[in-house]
Amino acid sequence: MPLDAPSAGSPRSRAEPLLAGFALAVALGIAALVLLARLGASQTWIDGGYWAMGIAVAAAIAMGSGARRPSLAAPVFGGLAIASATVSAAFFLALAGAIFAWGHDGLAFPLGLGAGCLLLQLTIAPRLAQSGARSLLEFFAVRYPGRAARMASAAVVIISMLTLLVAELMAAGLIGVRLLGIDYAAATIVAAGAVLACFVVRAAGGGSLLNGLLFPVLLVALLVPLVQLSATWYDLPLPQLAYANALWQVQGLEETLLEQELADPAYMKPMLTAFVSLTPTNFLGIVLGLAVGVAVLPSLLNEQLLAARPAREARWSALWGLIFVVLLLTLVPAVAAYAKLSVATLIADRTPTADLPAWIFTYGKLGFVHICGRAATDAAAVAQACAALPDVSTALRLHDLALDPDIVTLALPEITGLDPALLGLIAAAGLATALATAHGPLGVIVGALIGDRSAAAGSAPRTQRFTSYGIAAAMLAAAAFGALARPAGIIEVATWAFTLAAAGLFPALFAALWWHRASAEGAAAAMLAGLVVTLIYLLGTHYFAVPFFEATSGLSSAGPSGQEYFAELKEAWLAAEPGAAKEAAWAALDAHARSSADWWGISSLAAALLALPAGIAALVVVSLVTPPPRGTETAP
Repeated sequence: MPLDAPSAGSPRSRAEPLLAGFALAVALGIAALVLLARLGASQTWIDGGYWAMGIAVAAAIAMGSGARRPSLAAPVFGGLAIASATVSAAFFLALAGAIFAWGHDGLAFPLGLGAGCLLLQLTIAPRLAQSGARSLLEFFAVRYPGRAARMASAAVVIISMLTLLVAELMAAGLIGVRLLGIDYAAATIVAAGAVLACFVVRAAGGGSLLNGLLFPVLLVALLVPLVQLSATWYDLPLPQLAYANALWQVQGLEETLLEQELADPAYMKPMLTAFVSLTPTNFLGIVLGLAVGVAVLPSLLNEQLLAARPAREARWSALWGLIFVVLLLTLVPAVAAYAKLSVATLIADRTPTADLPAWIFTYGKLGFVHICGRAATDAAAVAQACAALPDVSTALRLHDLALDPDIVTLALPEITGLDPALLGLIAAAGLATALATAHGPLGVIVGALIGDRSAAAGSAPRTQRFTSYGIAAAMLAAAAFGALARPAGIIEVATWAFTLAAAGLFPALFAALWWHRASAEGAAAAMLAGLVVTLIYLLGTHYFAVPFFEATSGLSSAGPSGQEYFAELKEAWLAAEPGAAKEAAWAALDAHARSSADWWGISSLAAALLALPAGIAALVVVSLVTPPPRGTETAP
């Protein structure tokens, strides 16, 4: 497809033939790779084929972006696009890992996404579609005229969507590491290049609707292994029901591990016990941040929703999006339960460290599995690491095993002993989704920086389009740099993105739709207050924990004893001799500060509990002390 995309008046094909062709091509591609594996082809080539297939699917979505959406069941198709944008590759890969690692408390993430779709359907979608705007920034420009609101909304959009791009590239890099066996940095850079190529092909203004084609692929990629496991283990091919048996088995195995001293009670997080990893307040904060973030997500409030006319169609599209998202989210706990059961069984069987399954070493060589504090590259390395522990054990124990939660969904077929082809299916689906859905946040960023929707669209003059390509390349380079730094797990980075969007945009958007007294000055104040509070809290607790704790220790949940211990550690650091001793003292000081640098015990993942009230207060106060907007500005 040429760089010069067809203009708005050019004839465009219907999407129905693309649907059929897309499904047939994906099915044939998977069948060909499975057949090659059965014929004895090298697993390296097969894994590379799944990587290439993921890129090819994303490229096909990009090249088909000029097609009109289907005339039949248009709300259903719009709902698929909403579901793809909501879940994306980051949550697709990381949600099950959060439940695997945190047990009951990990349910905050899927609950937040589902609640966000409901909030979108009830309060945002119909009114916003009725406004006639084609994007969230365009709506703000009409409702809140003036430079202040425009610049504030652009800042929030750029920062939040850039953070979401980081999470998407982290997911794509993880898949590349597993399939290609290459360095994480190389896989991430290749993925960023593929995103840029897809962006150039379909231009920076549309094509998001066809991302809905990816959601059935994601659904099938999870359903196939889960149905097979449910039918094999419990004679019930309904994962949403069958995995309850796995939960009870996991609970029994956890008790067995404690009785046989194969697990440290301080390390174990029982899967069915609530509020072990999170306090109720932080659980609520994560749900709130994700729910509000989904409802105002700039990459979602774009073509796939706002193109729906009339407003009734937008409501139905959002409803179908809710149904599809909930359908996938009900599968996520099953993934976590089946993976947890397999790992717990491995430990309960007192598996010797010399007889560990191959998947542990596969992911250990990639740096995702550690045993006894060392990467599990092979049996010899594991035996040597465990022999160095003060309490040596010949059998694997729960607290000896550290598994990166980000790999749980991807590694499910290997962990549970299924056909390796299912790994390729999950990986290809996740990669295609990461590359395709990254167009949404990237296009929104370009539009915010250019400031003119026509300059970001495919119908813009050539010079403006090339300007948008340059901006996209710069933003992808920044996102790739952030992904290479790996500031946290995928689920945490994606949650930060949604929280930034929620804190910066929700008060202003909700007021724009439901409170006619809200002024442009009030909206700008709300956006900046929410953004600044969130950034200070995220950056302070993660990168500047020591000065953050010193400056705000009175708000910390550590209490007087924690403050006294911090003072002792700081004195020890100041008194330590330069070199290893000083570095060790700083590490202890920083570790304590990280565990104590909070306000009233609120986690950084629950920062919406702090930022949303700040934004709402700023909106109300500033709006009431500034002149009311003109009548033409208040119409939704």
